[in-house]
Parts: sequence; C-alpha cells; structure tokens
Amino acid sequence: MSSKEELYKVLVESVPYGTLFFAYGVCVDANNNALNLLGCRLDQMVGASLDNITGEESSALVDLKLQLKKALKQQIKEVFWQCPQKNGTCDVTVNIVYVTEDGKELVVMLNHQQVQTNPVAGSEFRDPSQTNLSPTHLTSTNSSSVSDLDCKPTLPIPPESVPSFLETPFFEMPESEAGAYESQVAESAPIVAFEPELKLKDFQPFINPVLGTELVNAVQQHMSSDGADDARQSVFSESASDADSIKPWEKATRDHFYDGLTNLPNRQMLSQTIANFLSEHQNQQVCGAVMMLDLDHFKDINDSWGHSVGDQVIKKIGRAVASLVTGENMLSRMSGDEFVLFIPQLSDSISQAAWDAQAIAEKVGEIVATPIFLDGHEIILTASIGIALVTDSSVTADRVLQYADTAMYEAKRKGRNSIAFFDPCITEKAQRQIDMNTRLRKAMDNHEFVLYVQPQICVRSGKMLGGEVLLRWMSSDKVTNMPSEFIPVLESSGLIVDVGRWVIRTACEYVRNFIDQGIWQDHMRLSINVSPRQFRDPQLLEIVQHSMSSYDVNPKFLNFEVTENLVIDDVDEAIKKMEAIKSLGAMFSIDDFGIGYSSMIYLKRLPFDQLKIDREFIRNIHRDPESRGVVEAIMAVSKQYGLQVTAEGVENREALAILQELGCHSYQGAHFSMPVPCDHFTKLLAA
Repeated sequence: MSSKEELYKVLVESVPYGTLFFAYGVCVDANNNALNLLGCRLDQMVGASLDNITGEESSALVDLKLQLKKALKQQIKEVFWQCPQKNGTCDVTVNIVYVTEDGKELVVMLNHQQVQTNPVAGSEFRDPSQTNLSPTHLTSTNSSSVSDLDCKPTLPIPPESVPSFLETPFFEMPESEAGAYESQVAESAPIVAFEPELKLKDFQPFINPVLGTELVNAVQQHMSSDGADDARQSVFSESASDADSIKPWEKATRDHFYDGLTNLPNRQMLSQTIANFLSEHQNQQVCGAVMMLDLDHFKDINDSWGHSVGDQVIKKIGRAVASLVTGENMLSRMSGDEFVLFIPQLSDSISQAAWDAQAIAEKVGEIVATPIFLDGHEIILTASIGIALVTDSSVTADRVLQYADTAMYEAKRKGRNSIAFFDPCITEKAQRQIDMNTRLRKAMDNHEFVLYVQPQICVRSGKMLGGEVLLRWMSSDKVTNMPSEFIPVLESSGLIVDVGRWVIRTACEYVRNFIDQGIWQDHMRLSINVSPRQFRDPQLLEIVQHSMSSYDVNPKFLNFEVTENLVIDDVDEAIKKMEAIKSLGAMFSIDDFGIGYSSMIYLKRLPFDQLKIDREFIRNIHRDPESRGVVEAIMAVSKQYGLQVTAEGVENREALAILQELGCHSYQGAHFSMPVPCDHFTKLLAA
C-alpha cells in the first residue's frame, strides 16, 4: 500500500463521524463509524446503489438512501435525519459534499448524537437559512383540496405536522406493543388516526343517490339524538364495543362500500365518488388525479409467509397511506395489493397538477418503502404507481380508472418501483402489440424466424472466437420488423418460451454443422441469449440437455447470455438454475453489463464466466472520458473476479485500440462484421 493510501485510510477512520463515498450513485467506500451507525458490513455497503433497495439491507441504510435521493434531487447539502436504531432512533446531521457539480461523486458525512427512545416525528428536510418554521409552509397549490398533501417537497415541514405513521418506533414495535402504544397516546393527546374515521357527512354526497335522502336523514337524526359522544362515532364503525349495536342495514351498506380488511372505501364507492365529481363539474375546468398503486412482488410475501402475514402488511400499508388523506381526497383499496388515491383538485393548471401529482406519488412511494416488522420479519416493499390526470369532466369514472391502470402497468414495465403518467400513445401501443402478437403467432406456424450470427473476435490476435446467435423475423408480408419491437412482444405474450426452445435447438444444429465441416475450433463458443421468461421455464434444463445430445454437441461450445434484471429478480433461484446448466459444461455471461451498477453487487454470488459491456459505453469510449472511466472500472471488477470481458458495439479502430490498452478479451461489432446469415458466417469461419 502506498503512503498516500495509508494516509487516506488513517484520515477516514480517525474522523469522529461516519463517512461514505459515492461514485455514480454507488457506494465505493465507508469508514467504521458509518458501518456501525447503519448496521452494515463493509462488503454489504460497498456496491450499494442509491437507485436500488434490496431485501438484505438494514432499515437504517434503506432510510438513508431515501433521504439522499431527496437531497440530491433538490441539491440540498445538509439534512437533519432520525436514523432508525434497535432501541429507538438517533439524531443525525447528514452533510453532503458535492465533489463534482453534477453530483456524480459525493462524500456523505453522518454526525450522530445520542439515541432517543421516545417516539419521534420522522425525518425532516430543512434549509439551514430557514429558522422560523410555521404551518404556512405547508400551503398547497389549492388549499381547499390537497392541503394535507405536501405537493412541494422542497419546503420544510414542521415536526408537529408530520403524519404519525412516519414514527419509526411504531413500525419497529411488535403488533401487541404497537396497539398498546396507540392506546396510550390516544389517552394523552389527539393524533392522526391510522384507521380513517368515516363520518356520514364525508360520504353523504355520493351515498344519497344509493340509499335515498330520507334514509340518510333518518340516520343523521338518530345519531344526533344519541348525544355528542355518539355523534362523533363513525356510522359504519365496527369496533368490538359497538358491534352488537350495528343494524343489519348499516352492515350491509358498509360491506357494499368498504373493504373488509382495511376499512378503506372499495371500488364501488371510489367509482361512485369519481362519477359524482365529474357529474357535478360538467363543462367546468378540472385538474385532479387518480393514482393507482400496486405493490411490487407482493405475491412473494403470501407465498413465503402465508396470507395472514400478507393481510397484516396490506393493513399497515393502507393505514400508512391513509394518514396522508383528508378532505375531499379518497384512498381506496381496489383488490389484492392495489390501492387507488383520488385527488379531485390539484391545481388550476394542468402542468402544475402534473408536478404536484408526481411529488405526491413520490411521497407515497417513500411511505411504502418504509420497513415493516411483523412476527420477526423485516419486510421492505416498493410500489409501481400509475397516474391519470383528470382534466376532462366528460370522461367516465371507469375510463379514468382504466387510464390509471394502464399507467401503472407502464410503471411496472419500466422496471417496477417507479412512477408513470397515462399517455394516450400507450393505448395505441397496446393495440399495435395485439396486432403484432397475432402476426407473431402466424410467424411461428409459417417458420418465419431465422438466426443470424455476429462474430466475436479476440482483441489481441484478431482471430475469431465464435459468435452470438441473434433472432431475426423475415415476415411473409415483407414488413421490416426490428428485434427491439417484436422481442418484447414475444416476451410479454409468453411466445418467447417456444421461440427460445427453437433458438437453442437451431444453435446446436449450427455448431454440429460447423464441426462436421471442420471449421469449428476447440476454443470457439456460440452464445445464445436467454430471456427472463424463458429462463423461468421449468423445462429449460431439459431443453438444453436434449438439444445438445440430439446434435452430439459438447456443452463447452455453448455460452448462455442473461441480463442483470433477470438474475436480480430472484438471485437464489437464478444461482440454482445457472449452476445446473454449468454442471453440464456450458458457460454463462451477463449481458449489457454496466447499465445498472446494481450488477456489481451480484457478481460475487452469481456463477458467471464472462461479462459483456453494453454498447452504450463502447460507442463513445474514444471521445468521452466518462464512458472510458466506466469501462475501466468494469475491467477492474472483472479482473478481481476472474471474468473474461467482451465489448459490444465496437465500430471503429479508435475504440478497439482503447480496448486493447485496457486488456479487454474479445469484442463484437460493425468494425469486424454486422450480424450475418448462417451461410455468410460459415464463410467467415472457413476463411
């Protein structure tokens, strides 16, 4: 170790506060003070990305990531944070040093104080120049509609105004203690109720048409005659103390309009509410929003811990998000793990409404990502949120919900844990996909798919090392079909499984033909792409074995390529299947490496033999220092783990020269050859 490195280590470890170093959103180093505060080991911290939350991270690290993401978005340099600890929380001042103006290199310092054991009001962003905080800072774009939803996250929030669901100790308490805690606080001071307290006046505008005005008035008079205390009770309350007094018609009405698990309004009430709002505002300017929230991978919770735990999680998420909702806004549970937030009026302008909706959705996403502790399990969830702006009062309630649903699925398509707005083009795109799906089914029957091969070349010697087979569609209608258009449709429709089996068999047939012609050398390999859906095919191992044995192909001649998103979805299952195929003698590569830095975290666990650097970093490597820096970092990581590296998209000599300098093993791209038909590739092998 050089003297400079020694000095650096001594300096970093001697400072009395936690220190973290980030490059391109990924932690590259941390001192012991930071590791102790966050409850992490160094190998867990290095490689952690601000853009990803895994199920293996401590609640303190997850919460810090959320705080840093906020701060970076707003270019804040100081954050006052309450860090979750086992016995409470501790106050931490987070100072962010922007080493580069674009925020790609950061130093984060965590200066913490004593641990608090009393409940706290949650993390808080403050502008150091702002010392006088008042409730006026919470004024929204339209005070009559979303006054309790903070649409401007850059404004400071007074501690007394933070919703009680953000109190970290409550989430860390066991269920029994949490209930006792709520009771204790309720006796001493009013708090924001977790269960929405539903009063007759809140739903009278939309329940009148269903029950009739006379019946509702009779109920209201009955409540008034029972005294002030009874009048404060929810008409549809179902607590143990008053369950016997509920009239049959009251329970029937409640079941008709409310979800039995969460006590939130159900789809019926939500649809009626939206319809009434649109009817009342016919021919008027409206700027509201409908947000559909779907919990990502919630099925895994039910499958792993049972539906009882799943129901508790749904209730906690419902209570947490409901604490944000007041006034005319409504949170509904649609079904399963889907919730819908309806905000009738956000702003007077569509553009501002969109910004406000985005800010609210981000806040909801942060709430969902707050760790939940149940029966000794720490559960961390994310949500995909679709937003449909309500700007046309002539549209129907069902159509608005359909728009929000479409946007939500677009958010999932983007990779989950994201937000998407409804775009009419999405509907047009869906129709195009349906048409293409029909054509693809006919293409399978008509044998319109073919395999092209792109040569892979040794960087040092220039000799061929094999190639990568790539799917092409030669349709009978002479229409040009780009792989980027039809392969996602194959994947989403499930056709990719059958097409992928054909690809594996055909690739083995190619290798057999090359061997029989005496042009396939012992060091060569043919790479085959495996899609996420195909990788999950239970018969994948059997298909690989059968194809190799049918054509008498040695497994060492095959290399299977998968993307990082595929393996990250279920790391343990991916490892099991990859090791089963590798045991036959085949190899595995991680494709498009570098797009998400999260892949570096999994290189230690996943049995890869090779990684392929995405063409986006190679295309401009000779004139973009940032791209070259990324490639140098990837080369260093691959060397550490003993992996060979293939560069994709090499188009010129300048890029190839840099790859030679960096020690890259092989490349493919237009500089040598574009993907070509098999007969052309055969000629290249024989040359």
